[in-house]
Amino acid sequence: MYVIKIKNILFYILIAILVASSIVLFLYPASATEEKTEENIRRLPVLMYHAICDNSGKDGKFIITKQALEADLKYIQANGYTTISSAELIDFVEKGTPLPQKPIMLTFDDGYYNNYCYAYPLLKKYNAKAIISIIGKYTDLYSENTDENPRYSHITWKQAEEMCQSGLVEIQNHSYNSHTTDKGRNGTKKRANETEEAYTEYITSDVGRLQDEIELNLGYTPLVFAYPFGSVSEASYDILKGMGFKMTLSCEEKVNKITVGDSECLYMIGRYLRSSDKSAEKILGQ
Repeated sequence: MYVIKIKNILFYILIAILVASSIVLFLYPASATEEKTEENIRRLPVLMYHAICDNSGKDGKFIITKQALEADLKYIQANGYTTISSAELIDFVEKGTPLPQKPIMLTFDDGYYNNYCYAYPLLKKYNAKAIISIIGKYTDLYSENTDENPRYSHITWKQAEEMCQSGLVEIQNHSYNSHTTDKGRNGTKKRANETEEAYTEYITSDVGRLQDEIELNLGYTPLVFAYPFGSVSEASYDILKGMGFKMTLSCEEKVNKITVGDSECLYMIGRYLRSSDKSAEKILGQ
């Protein structure tokens, strides 16, 4: 008899649970699940800049005026975008640390001095974050000769340190001396018939040298690598991961889908080239 009563009690408990579950599903059909999914995914546009000049007539495919850059920053701010750092992006993927609803990333390749004298003041004015990926050889060169010409010079280690300390600028790796095609290699791309061992040695030596110099001069080890010219070899993927890079920047023009828990989505991040005839408004509004 007691066994029968216990079975009846368990039966009624089960019925109560099923009824309660039905009520919850009726009142909150799928909103909780959908909300969680939405919070775990972000669409991320990335803009790719190079050189900045002081007036029109000097601009072109890889050069825009400081007035054009300011117009971009105004548009970004007015349309609800929030500039983010690579650290914030990595934390979102690895830890689920919240990101703004409309994140955007600004990147500057090559590390020109005009990024410091023209772009950096505007980043401070609009409180905008950016990545500057430097070529180590030229930062070393201009740190020694202190030739500060906006047309061709590159930033020095002292200028890089100043920008980093602002909390707005990250200095990242664009190779030490692979931003060239005159050595029988296109950027850091693997040569035809090059062995895996030789290629690994080349990447770890050249890219690793800049890693060491940034650690020495700025006190941290970069987690982001920007491919010179956007020239990519699949053979580089595991090498760069093994070196500690958690994110790589390509030149493929696309909006990135960033997902919590998916570390692979941080590699080969797509970027839109900001040329003189294609503003942020045109890129983001398309």
